[in-house]
Amino acid sequence: MRKSGFILWLVGFFAWSSASAQTWLTGSLDDALAKAKIIGKPVLVDFFAETG
Repeated sequence: MRKSGFILWLVGFFAWSSASAQTWLTGSLDDALAKAKIIGKPVLVDFFAETG
């Protein structure tokens, strides 16, 4: 039981660390595309984000 708990903790830690390492760009899609082109990175678009 302890081994599976440690593995679950390890997977959660790696998921959290990879998500926190992301640079989230805000603004319009055109601004994000321009910034991503300058940086040389792909763009991930979240269509389900709440705005307002």
